[in-house]
Amino acid sequence: MLWYKAWLETRVRFLGSLFAIVGICAYRVLYSNTLGNRLSPDTWCYFVLQQAHSVLVALWLLTVSLLMMGGLLQEAAVGASDFTLALPVSRARHVMIRFGMGFAQSLALVLAPWAVMFLIDAYVGKGNSIGNAISHVFLLAVGGTVFVAWGLLVSSLVPGAYTAAAVNLGVLLAIAITMGDPPLNEWSPYRLMTGAAWVNQKTGMIDGVLPWLRLAITVTIAASLTWAAIKAVQRKEF
Repeated sequence: MLWYKAWLETRVRFLGSLFAIVGICAYRVLYSNTLGNRLSPDTWCYFVLQQAHSVLVALWLLTVSLLMMGGLLQEAAVGASDFTLALPVSRARHVMIRFGMGFAQSLALVLAPWAVMFLIDAYVGKGNSIGNAISHVFLLAVGGTVFVAWGLLVSSLVPGAYTAAAVNLGVLLAIAITMGDPPLNEWSPYRLMTGAAWVNQKTGMIDGVLPWLRLAITVTIAASLTWAAIKAVQRKEF
């Protein structure tokens, strides 16, 4: 029942985000490949995918901030938490289900746009490397878990859904500014998610060994933020 409740609370935001992201990314790939047919070599199709992926990362971060709005704290702020808290389910499970739904939706917002971009690029630009597509999807899906968990933590600390979203977006902007230049940009989560540092400049594709250590650190941080969100909700008096 809690899974269904979480879906009902987020379905409008999720479906709206899904259609918007797919449409924007599809247009970007289609339009850029049209230019590439006249101006660039065959490898341009892979650079087009890389550029579209960078756009996807930016849109994905914005939509995840919106998807993670809500939760027990926001329900309590408007006096609607009595029914949820009356259910025979622990607060920890409430929080974990919110994370699970948020992660599943955020994953769909990676897979669906990339499936459309790949099909368009394979047809128009002849870029049909499945391995390149999987690498980009993996970097965004795994590297982005920290932002899903961060959104969960903010919504567990800040009352008011829109206030929590504003705080979340403010932190994203601060990270972009402070970690946009060397030497901090080497550890920027955006750089990890876009995969730009691992793109071969001759082929336009990600090749070589993926940054497994950085991905492991990211997942560890995400797990820590989720644990902190659970503890924050458990200590609240509703």
